Amino acid sequence: MELDEFKKSWGAVRREGSEQGGHTREALDGILERNASSLGELSEKSAFWNRIGGWNAALLVLLTAGYLVWQYHRGLGARALAGKLPLVAVLVGFALFSGWTYRRQEAIFSENTGASSREALSGILAAFKNYYRFTNSVFLVVSPVAFYAVFEIPGAGLSVATTSLASAALTGFSFLLRYWYYRAVFFPRIKAMESNLRELEAPPGFDSPLGDSG
Repeated sequence: MELDEFKKSWGAVRREGSEQGGHTREALDGILERNASSLGELSEKSAFWNRIGGWNAALLVLLTAGYLVWQYHRGLGARALAGKLPLVAVLVGFALFSGWTYRRQEAIFSENTGASSREALSGILAAFKNYYRFTNSVFLVVSPVAFYAVFEIPGAGLSVATTSLASAALTGFSFLLRYWYYRAVFFPRIKAMESNLRELEAPPGFDSPLGDSG
């Protein structure tokens, strides 16, 4: 996102300094420039993962449906197929939810553009924190069931205990990968935006220590 476009969309440069807590135009330009860089990077990363997530979700649905059709043509009975439908529903639901999370993440970093800089920045940060907590909670509950379905639908022949243990292990591993990625890519930029917000909220000329946020 270009800096001029960023300023125009938020309307910050069209406002008097008193509307941003008395900050000078130069101070606002500096804050906006730093924030435009962080927001642009987050928007770009989110758009990339939205494309990948959409393909993955569609592929998972197609593979699941294709597997059932293949089993039906192989002569698998209707009763056996019906027994797999709950697990199929879990996988389809998981795929749809995954696709939604990537779309939602991309939308977060393009919302609130009609508000003032301070309001928009605060809204984006709050929306991202709620999104991150919500999606983590859902993934921790749904992922084990989805991994269990991956083993059970094709009939891997594993015991319930083994399948459950493998599903829990894969859930933990995928959750750690997700956390490490966000910590390396998203969290530093989110913290930079939080610093920008504190500068907007602080009285002009007041240098407050920037604390870490969780």
